[in-house]
Formats: sequence, structure tokens, C-alpha cells
Amino acid sequence: MSSYEHRDVVDTPQTRTSAVARSRRFSPGQLLTGAVGVVLLLVGIVAVTRTGIDGSLNTPPTDIFGLAHSALIGLVEIVAGLLLLVSSASIAARPFAGFIGVVLVIGGIVVAASTGKLLLDLGTEQATGWFLAVMGGIALLGAMVPTFIRSDREVTSERYVDHPVA
Repeated sequence: MSSYEHRDVVDTPQTRTSAVARSRRFSPGQLLTGAVGVVLLLVGIVAVTRTGIDGSLNTPPTDIFGLAHSALIGLVEIVAGLLLLVSSASIAARPFAGFIGVVLVIGGIVVAASTGKLLLDLGTEQATGWFLAVMGGIALLGAMVPTFIRSDREVTSERYVDHPVA
């Protein structure tokens, strides 16, 4: 959610007029991309914690929610989750969240359609690729949700009884 305020004050010898314009912007897509970021971050942290990064990044894989994860896949999920969380904080970063979503969709499809040798090299399975593709699709959808803008303007005027002392 973004909030903007603009204040104008006009002084004349008889009156003082002030105008305050407020604008609030919010997109439900921010919540969606933030939720995807949290899920990816948590799954990635669990994967890296279970597998460790002190040895090979592709072995031994671990099972999280029925999906095979290696430390390499966990690190990718941590980075993507952090980037989605950061980009969900501002409406201005929605295109970046969409870009991360596209990268996740493409990477997930590549993993889901890959050969057995590549899956062994990554330390994962095809179902994990589909999980990444779905998470990327949700993030991309969140980046495309429209922004809701609420604006209001308040004008107040005061009349001077005596001329102000300069």
C-alpha cells in the first residue's frame, strides 16, 4: 500500500486557504506475490537446512511436501522468495515480481520437462518443476492484478479578523 499527501497553502491579506490531497494505492496482487514469496522462502530454508551446503549442492535430496529438493533448488527458492517479498512491498515493483514469476515458470517447465540426467544433476524430480511453475504463475498473476486508488481532497479556508502581523 502506498500513501501520498500533497498540501498547498495560499495566503492573501483577508484569507488563508489550504488544500490537502491524499491518495492511497493498493493492489491485492501485493498480498498474492508476498504469499508466494513466503512459501518459497520457507520451503527453500527447510530444504537447505535438511540437505546442508557444506558438500555437493545436488546430493542428498530431501523430501518436502512430497517433492524432492536439493540444496541447489532450495537456494533458488530462497532467492526467488526473497525477491518476491521485496517486490511485494511496493506497487512500483510489480513488474519485477512479474519478471520473477516468468523466470520461475520457465525454470519450472524446464525442470518438469527435463531428462533423468538433468534431474540427477539438479537433485530433484519433475514434480518439483511443476511446483515452481505453479508458484511462478501465481506470482505472475499477482503482478497483473490491478491497483485500486482512493483519492480525496480537503479544502479549508480561514478568514482573518484583523490583518496578520508580518
